[in-house]
Amino acid sequence: MFVRPFRRSRDRKGTFDISFPTRRLTSYSPDGAGPSRLTTLVDDGVEDLKGPLGLNTLYAPSNPILDLVFVHGLGGGSRKTWSKTTSVTDYWPAEWLPKDPAFSNVRVHSYGYNSDWTKRNDNCLNIHHIGKAFLGDLATSPCIDGSNTNLVLIGHSMGGLVIKKAYMLARQDPLYQALAARVRAIFFLGTPHRGSDSAKLLKNILQVASSAPAYVTDLVRGSGALQSINDEFCQYSADVDLWSLYETQKLAVKGFSTLIVDSESATLGYREERQIPINADHRSICKFDSPLDSNYVTLRNALASAIRGITEAELTAKHTSQQTTIQELAEFLSISDNFEDDFFTAQDTRFDGTCRWLLAKNGYQHWKKAHSDSPSLLWIDGKPAAGKTILSGFAIDDINKTGSPCSYYFFKHSEKPKSKLGSCLRSLAFQMAMLDDAILVRLAELQKTNPNLDLENERNIWRSLFISGILPAMSKPQFWVLDALDECSNAKSLFDSVLCKMDGYAHEVKILITSRETPELLTSFSALGPKRVFREQISTEETVSDIERLVTSKANSFVAEDNDSRDRLVKRIIEKSKGSFLWTRLVLDELANAFSEEAVKQVLDEVPRGMEQLYQRALQTMTRATRGKPIIRAILEWTTCALRPLTVLELNACLEIHLNDRFPRLQDTIAALCGQLVIVDKLQRVQIIHETAREFLLDENLASDLAIDRVQAHTSIAKVCLTFLTGNELRPARMGRRLSTCQSGSKKRSAFYTYACTAFSHHLSKADPGRNDLLALLDTFLRANILTWIDHTAQGKSLGPMVRSAKELKTYIERCMAERSPLRRDLQRMKTWTMDLQRIAAKFSAALLTSPSAIYALIPPFCPVQSSIHDTSVSGKRLSIVGLANLQWDDRLACINLRQEKTSAICYGDDLLAVGVTGGRVCLYHPISCQEYRSLNHGELVRQLAFKSSSNLFASCGLKSIRIWNTRTGELLEKTTAPRKCLGLWFDGDDLFALSSKNEIWSWNIVNEGSARKKPVVNWNDSHNTDCEVVRQVPSAVSVGIAHKMMAVAYSRRPIVLWDLQDDQFYGHCGKKLAGGERSAHPIQALQFNPNLNIELLAASYLDGDLVIIDPFSDQEVERRRASCHTLGASADGRLLAGGAGGGVIQIFKFDTLKLLYKVQTSDLWIKTLAFSPDGMNLADLRGSQCNVWVPPVLLAGSMDDDVSVDTSNTFNETPHVDQQSRIECVAVTADGVLCGKDDGSVTFHEIRGEELPQTLYSHKAAVQSLSWVVAARMIVTVCASNRLLAWSLGDMKSASGHECLLDIRPGCGGNTITHVLAGHPSKKLILSTRTTDHLWDMDTATEESHKTYDPESQTRVWVQHPTSSEHVVCVRPTTVDLYSWNVWSATPLMRIALGIALHGLQLKSRPLFYGDKGARMLLELEEIDGAADTKQIIAIDLSQQGLSMSEAPKTLLGSTDLTTTSPVSSARGHTARIPSLTVSSASGQDLPAAEPSNITASYPEEIIRKVAHVIGIQGNVNGSKLVFLDSNSWVCSTTLPGNEMASGQRKSHDINGQPLSYTRHFFIPYDWLSGVRHMIGGIARGQDVVFAKDNDLAIVKGGLDFEERVDISPVPPPGPRSRHVGDNGVKPALLRVPTG
Repeated sequence: MFVRPFRRSRDRKGTFDISFPTRRLTSYSPDGAGPSRLTTLVDDGVEDLKGPLGLNTLYAPSNPILDLVFVHGLGGGSRKTWSKTTSVTDYWPAEWLPKDPAFSNVRVHSYGYNSDWTKRNDNCLNIHHIGKAFLGDLATSPCIDGSNTNLVLIGHSMGGLVIKKAYMLARQDPLYQALAARVRAIFFLGTPHRGSDSAKLLKNILQVASSAPAYVTDLVRGSGALQSINDEFCQYSADVDLWSLYETQKLAVKGFSTLIVDSESATLGYREERQIPINADHRSICKFDSPLDSNYVTLRNALASAIRGITEAELTAKHTSQQTTIQELAEFLSISDNFEDDFFTAQDTRFDGTCRWLLAKNGYQHWKKAHSDSPSLLWIDGKPAAGKTILSGFAIDDINKTGSPCSYYFFKHSEKPKSKLGSCLRSLAFQMAMLDDAILVRLAELQKTNPNLDLENERNIWRSLFISGILPAMSKPQFWVLDALDECSNAKSLFDSVLCKMDGYAHEVKILITSRETPELLTSFSALGPKRVFREQISTEETVSDIERLVTSKANSFVAEDNDSRDRLVKRIIEKSKGSFLWTRLVLDELANAFSEEAVKQVLDEVPRGMEQLYQRALQTMTRATRGKPIIRAILEWTTCALRPLTVLELNACLEIHLNDRFPRLQDTIAALCGQLVIVDKLQRVQIIHETAREFLLDENLASDLAIDRVQAHTSIAKVCLTFLTGNELRPARMGRRLSTCQSGSKKRSAFYTYACTAFSHHLSKADPGRNDLLALLDTFLRANILTWIDHTAQGKSLGPMVRSAKELKTYIERCMAERSPLRRDLQRMKTWTMDLQRIAAKFSAALLTSPSAIYALIPPFCPVQSSIHDTSVSGKRLSIVGLANLQWDDRLACINLRQEKTSAICYGDDLLAVGVTGGRVCLYHPISCQEYRSLNHGELVRQLAFKSSSNLFASCGLKSIRIWNTRTGELLEKTTAPRKCLGLWFDGDDLFALSSKNEIWSWNIVNEGSARKKPVVNWNDSHNTDCEVVRQVPSAVSVGIAHKMMAVAYSRRPIVLWDLQDDQFYGHCGKKLAGGERSAHPIQALQFNPNLNIELLAASYLDGDLVIIDPFSDQEVERRRASCHTLGASADGRLLAGGAGGGVIQIFKFDTLKLLYKVQTSDLWIKTLAFSPDGMNLADLRGSQCNVWVPPVLLAGSMDDDVSVDTSNTFNETPHVDQQSRIECVAVTADGVLCGKDDGSVTFHEIRGEELPQTLYSHKAAVQSLSWVVAARMIVTVCASNRLLAWSLGDMKSASGHECLLDIRPGCGGNTITHVLAGHPSKKLILSTRTTDHLWDMDTATEESHKTYDPESQTRVWVQHPTSSEHVVCVRPTTVDLYSWNVWSATPLMRIALGIALHGLQLKSRPLFYGDKGARMLLELEEIDGAADTKQIIAIDLSQQGLSMSEAPKTLLGSTDLTTTSPVSSARGHTARIPSLTVSSASGQDLPAAEPSNITASYPEEIIRKVAHVIGIQGNVNGSKLVFLDSNSWVCSTTLPGNEMASGQRKSHDINGQPLSYTRHFFIPYDWLSGVRHMIGGIARGQDVVFAKDNDLAIVKGGLDFEERVDISPVPPPGPRSRHVGDNGVKPALLRVPTG
């Protein structure tokens, strides 16, 4: 019924009244669709004040529970009797009751009849007839007759008698007995049950006038009508609640007052009657001033009490009836009393706030909606123990909250009755009956009509109960939740018998089903179609958040030392849960009874007892497979023991080898045979459902055919891996001249390829060592396919797996040796391989990662002869090396030997390694190749070094000064006073800090690119803290934790002092603990803060040998072990701690646990200090005059995950001591071999083939500094450091005889040191060069003929023999090339070529090289003056003779030069540049005509020059010559030279067609060949062999240039105008010291 809104207003007295607008009151039509009678109520002035006759509905709620019917009395009306005034607002049955909450669901009626005694009429109605009329209206009222509500009748005065009569008539007539039974209470307001004297008076008055109405006569006291009513009513009143309210005040009528109905007449006197006096007269007993009127409140409360009692009694009766029906139905359907227990259990198990992610699922929300287009069936699947049952409980709760009827069923495989579909259907039918009365009635009828119904067969149940009864009787849509359908024994019947036959009821019943995904269920659901079914899957990510909430809520009860430990335990539980709710719940239950850390660990490591039942049932199901046991076992072995989860494709490939069979639909096979324990995730990975399932299957006590034996499983898997690895897929390809970085990846590989390569050694280490077939497979693999495996590993850009595999192979080999003779050749060979793999990873990591295919032909020759890999060959060409002494494996990347200088300080920067020496020099090296980059002169003993991160700033500290440098330019930026005996130096942001032995912290603010502004000195002994004792001692050890802003200081006989650098205040003390718990005051040798901000640990090495890890902030000792380290160093990531011990031993530990990972010993020299490289891959130490750079395999393994880390605690390596041997200083390549001058003064000859030992020809007493070889005269000229010059004529190089000394002099040269010598033939002249002079000597007379003097500021120069004229000599400078005659050494050159390019700050790096037809072209290599050793520029000059004229202009090759401003750039890409014209000067000094500019342009951009570290030489013939160089990664490479037709063609394609720029890579040389030297010493012999000087040996690489690998370089946009090279910065240019002949 529509109810208009009302407004609440406040009256003047401040009390509230309710004013209502005019309203329309209607009664229902017979069909219930519209009003049958309309009564309009208006305010004062209405004509129909009495109200309408008959039954009128005043208020009709939508769901009435009871009907109130008001009947007026004598002279009253259906409205008048119940209204104090004519205002509609006082009509309380219509206006007050509906707004009272107690009557909100009560329908209100008012009945009117003709009772106006004042009008003369022929009315012959008496109480009997009025009552009968009233009964008729009640019986025919649509709203009363159409419902089953109870009735409460209220009568005023005679209206009470009318009600009594109507009730009696209804009880007496069978037609109305149902209606009479609905009358539950009657209220009598001033009803004259025994008559009234006022009625007698009224009768007499009316009779005098004419005649009195019959009903008035009936009201006279003692009338027969009343007597009859009273006598009969007592027979029927027992079933009705009687309420009698009587007046207590007299009614004043026209001058007299009387009590109209006294209390005796107004009450019945029945025992069950309730009598209530009202403080009102006969008229006001039913009219009230307001809802606050006390009389109204009395009546209202009485009515409310009666209604409440009736409702409660009705509900009780209805409930009793329903319970009886339900009980009978439960027995009929065989429903147990505890059918709701599963739901309650799911509710109790679910933690508040979990499972709410389901509400965000679109599929779930769409399914819940009642739209006809939404799917009626929602399938939620997940892995076992993922919390599906709990989720079902949550879904049931969520549906119940919406008010929708929801039935459910929880299938249980472990309880046979609960695994049947019939039980499910009967339970659903029973629940639906309890939720829908119509269904309950229908089923009750079916029970009565068909008591012997077959309820065991699900088809009969569905047809008889649902199709015939429940579905047609449903009054509203229903929801079903079916949990664990996969545990239903006949789930297929649900689809065949139920879901497929719901016909038109599919959208009336919404069904949610949870289960695991099985092939059968997937097929069945798919058959229903997408319009019927929507699928959602439970992911691990969704359940983990719920598990985290659950675990966190229980965390406070965990046994933990502190909150951090508790948080770690929570994290571990969540990680181990793997999304399993069941495991989590069981573990939490067991943790509640764990009271120690060991007990907690045991709980987490074991399988919870409740999980075993789940797994046992799964195994029982799986063992029933008749033909699938072999594949089940294989799948379980791989999923439980594999190193990582395999994909479906990988598992398919390995099972083909394992079972020698194919499985086209493996994923379906897994789900069908192993779906109880194995799942395939969304990434197609095959995984065990939970770690506890793995432990369960691997339990040695498990009695099952499918129990997994760990050793045998690993043996089987290892055999499969090795069978694959020994197959043709890993067979090395034939090596040709072309190398390829993608050799192993160019062809399509098996899906199993990667896993077999990475995991075979893991399984071997755990396999049965007694299996000979496995050992034979391993031997075959190592002999045949190991190189391909190394290639594959290197392509992964990490060699950590190789180190791990070596360790695991070593474990397996040692176990095999324990069961066999360790002297067997195959076992010895395998053991050697375990060492080789580790050393290859350490020694050749850069080469392998650059070009993995180098392992086939390039790396083995560099390995020791005794190694297994040295003899491992592949078909095809192979590199060979001769001339080196027998190599031995060690972990030393390089040994920088500074010989006479002692090392004093070391520091790693972002891309440099700095070593300070006692003589005041600081040497900067490339951190990987260890080749010298530049040298800085500090001028005094260097104590401390520091790099500024991400910049070119570098600081060095000596005894008196601190100097700040620019490492890129070598420029000294700032010099300032150093603190006394500096103990530490570091940058922090823009500040530089230094520690003084006087307990002071000095600091400078570094601004304006290096200038330093000193800040106030801080004394760390000055503190207001009373606990900080002032110490005047010199600290014995200091460590600064830059990340932590903390400093630790050790003093003799005192605990460690901690100083807060951020707040400049004392922080506290810490140290190792003695037996009594107090801090130790033992002397400390070294301290080391962990550099990682997240690791708050401090390492302290005590003099008594203890190495202790301390938490300095809590002063707790974490770990301790005996190590006797006197110096410490830590890796930047905080993972590793290195310690230097006596006897030259280096030890590497895990920082937090002090687990020994590595130990190496070389010389007995005392280790001064240790430093890790920033990436943690290298470790450097200083001892004596050496700086050793180490690459222990453990550092490579550090990049691997923790679960595959290598235990190297037993590793101990002896590294050969580097003796102070002689070193080759210069070489000259001849047709027979190589002549070498050494720093011990000897001159030796090395045969190219390397078949004989070097031959010493003669010796100086000082180091040989320059060597010149004259081919035509077979003469060698050498000069030593003491300026002694020896010239020898050499006979047969292989013989010790036949050599003759031609000259032995010591030229004065003005006291200058000879740096360069050149001999001429046939002129027999010598040119001796010093820094500022050149001297021409005659060899026949041994006298000086002439000399030239140069300005000290002049540029460097070098003299070379003219390539085509033996009578001429060429003097090369960076800006000019001068031509002189040997016989006429004039002051001015015969010809001068002005290069026309600016080369400021550059000097010649090596001797000029000649190539082309008759050597007509000259190549110049230049470097920075006193700068980095890298090649900065290469230029080519055409020296072709045209009557001794040089008409060709020099052109830029491979370089970045500053051309004159008249030389425009002609290429938009910056690949080419126009060659400037040359100015040729005559002997007289007059300018010759300038040659026309050459049209030949350089073909290589500066991207390639950046790759060149050193030029080695020129290889090839006239038309196909190549420039051979060493690149920055220590690879020997080549590129074509200008002047070749091929090169010109390349230039054109590069520039016009945009082809990729490239050069050719041939082979690499180990970094230690160049360690510590500034320039590479070597060359090219016989046009194909490359010669390198390595310390005292001469290595000849034969056939190396035959290997070719193209390296493409992407061009960059052309740069803007290049700035000129940095000038000399005040440093005088030095004459080039040429190391090659």
